[in-house]
Amino acid sequence: MQYVFKINNMIKFASNLIIICSLLVLISCGKTVETGDEFEQVELPDGSIVSLNKNSKISYDGSFEPRIVKLEGEAFFSVNEGETPFIVETEDGEVEVVGTEFNVKSKGDKMEVEVEEGGVKMKLKSGGGPGHGLKKGQQGLFIKGGKNNIKIGRAQFKFKLWLGDLKIEFKSKGRDFKISEKHMYKDMNKYNKEMHKDMKKYNKDFDKGGKKLNKDFDKKGKKGKK
Repeated sequence: MQYVFKINNMIKFASNLIIICSLLVLISCGKTVETGDEFEQVELPDGSIVSLNKNSKISYDGSFEPRIVKLEGEAFFSVNEGETPFIVETEDGEVEVVGTEFNVKSKGDKMEVEVEEGGVKMKLKSGGGPGHGLKKGQQGLFIKGGKNNIKIGRAQFKFKLWLGDLKIEFKSKGRDFKISEKHMYKDMNKYNKEMHKDMKKYNKDFDKGGKKLNKDFDKKGKKGKK
């Protein structure tokens, strides 16, 4: 009887162990999103948003620890701040950030990074030193076959064209365009600034109208006395 009891306990332990291992595998398994002739958006486990251009692909670990995304093709990243760096790996190099908005294009013999908000560090896999920092409005460009370095220039923001097409496509399908917390706060700040500007203009016009009204009353008062 005691022997049977031990067997049952062992079976229960083994079953629980299998369940735990299965959960760990599901959590840590990699996730991949690939586009063909359509655009796509992905919300990562940390709340960051990736907008994928057509014929592009990203993959990342399900636990998202560390925060690493592998990219083939082109994608716009709106990254939430976190305790660890956010890294985008491509065939030729990587981009490291904390919280910012930027576009990465890795196709053929070219890797291109453009920064819309914040700053990033662009590094090459084939040497090239510790990497180059890119600020808002800058572009980092690497072309294979030339010198093993990154050319820094002014961002052209051509990615905004396909991002606009993505929004139109999503709207036609009844899908919402996702934005990250960082982008949400940026939109709120922009809205608050516009509201402050409008209120300032309104108060100025109101004061101007009040002065004109007082002036008209004074004129009428003088005419009445005559």
